[in-house]
Amino acid sequence: MTGAAILAQAGNAAPSVGDADWADACASAVSAGFDMRLVGIVLLEPLPAELTWAALTAGVEAYKRREATFGLTGYVDLQGAAIRIARDYLEAVAPIIARYATVGIA
Repeated sequence: MTGAAILAQAGNAAPSVGDADWADACASAVSAGFDMRLVGIVLLEPLPAELTWAALTAGVEAYKRREATFGLTGYVDLQGAAIRIARDYLEAVAPIIARYATVGIA
């Protein structure tokens, strides 16, 4: 996961230095989160496409958090309730990560 990939997926074609630094920080955080959840797992290159997609999705969510005033995304659901971002940016991709983790197996 790279900051440049996050910026490209987020549609930021002309990032400022601050945007690039934030995207790099988000990429590091997502990579560390994946490493922690997949500790001890051996994955061969290239990585499974769904893990790469999940990392990019989580990276963009982490990057876009700066724009979510008071945790609100600026969108509403069909009932008109404001949509909040998740507390953990890996929450949405946790089921994908779980397919590769061997939690509880000795």
